[in-house]
Amino acid sequence: MTTSTRVTAIGALAVVTFDALASVASRITGISYVWATLGSWMLYASCGYAAARIGSRAAISTAALTGLVLGLTDASLGWAVSWAIGPGRVAGGLGAGRWLSTLAFVAAAGAGIAACGGSAARFLRR
Repeated sequence: MTTSTRVTAIGALAVVTFDALASVASRITGISYVWATLGSWMLYASCGYAAARIGSRAAISTAALTGLVLGLTDASLGWAVSWAIGPGRVAGGLGAGRWLSTLAFVAAAGAGIAACGGSAARFLRR
């Protein structure tokens, strides 16, 4: 397993764990689960930074790929975990089209945010 793959795997585990903890915190405190989005973005950027820092010449694309995987994980397994706990449930249910569009948006956002983290790593490496 390459180092960037390890960063991605650890990041995916962190995203699902964060979703679970944020869901529990939301249920206990009553704070809207939407605020957890900021924490997810921080994870995307941090993992993108780490992937680019240890990566090769294609560091920013490696960071973006890491973010894409984290976004896909967040919008599938992470959402399923938060749905099971409660705060991730969508009023009126969730059809396939709505889920797929959300999946695409979160994956793209993850890639973009992680690429920004990767860009920071490349800039600071100089």
